Amino acid sequence: MIFTHLHRKSNRNRDTKRFIDYLCGMTTNKITPEELWARQQISPLDVDYDLWNERRASIQTFSQMSQSCIFTVDVFKERYDFASDNFANIFGYNPTWIKTIRKQGDLLEERIHPDDRAQLIEHQIEHGQFIYSLPQEQRNDYQQIFQIRMLNARQEYVNVISRHQVIQKDKNGKAWMIMGVMDLSPVQTPIERIKRTVINRKTGEILASAVVPADQQLTKREKEILLLIRQGFLSKEIASKLNLSIYTVNNHRKNILAKLNVDNVIEAINRAESFGILY
Repeated sequence: MIFTHLHRKSNRNRDTKRFIDYLCGMTTNKITPEELWARQQISPLDVDYDLWNERRASIQTFSQMSQSCIFTVDVFKERYDFASDNFANIFGYNPTWIKTIRKQGDLLEERIHPDDRAQLIEHQIEHGQFIYSLPQEQRNDYQQIFQIRMLNARQEYVNVISRHQVIQKDKNGKAWMIMGVMDLSPVQTPIERIKRTVINRKTGEILASAVVPADQQLTKREKEILLLIRQGFLSKEIASKLNLSIYTVNNHRKNILAKLNVDNVIEAINRAESFGILY
């Protein structure tokens, strides 16, 4: 049992390292969510809608007993497939539109806070690029959990927890149907940006999750120096430890503050931790 535990821990560490390495190496190439969906290259011969109709009926039945807002997305058809009645009850959506969600485009996004909506798209694109960098057999192992702001039926912004994961694969194991489960957050302290967590559902590993803008990516040396600063080392001590001149260390410190757009090293450490650069 001890060996099994150590083996799983090793796999988790590789998960985290791979995700952070990916984040820090992201390119600035613009890509849309639709282009990412298209990369699945799902064939109509590999999806069984008779099977899915039966499973959707089970989800609909469950949604009638649940207090959560539940939705499904059809990756092959690039549209919402189902949304539960609770979206109308809790968030004030038109009940008819919810029942005809397949014809309503991006209806569910309309009540998300505009700032959160933009960040959500960034996160989805980043996550998609990460997923498609993995071997195909590992692409469906991850769940995203978001805390976002949405307008409720009283036209007030409230904090919402939204969990997304693959629920149905095609015949070749590609992600075909995505399910989302949304609930009011028990914590309603005002937030200014999305909070996001990525979990490997097989290993239980919680991964770094923030988007690192290209102009805020740190070099290997800058991350090394910032880590030593967090450990309490002074510039002179860092210079000695890394066999650098104090001038070089101080220059790196200035670059770190500029890249992270902060005024001091405490803020730099906090921002680097939120980005998953330091962990």
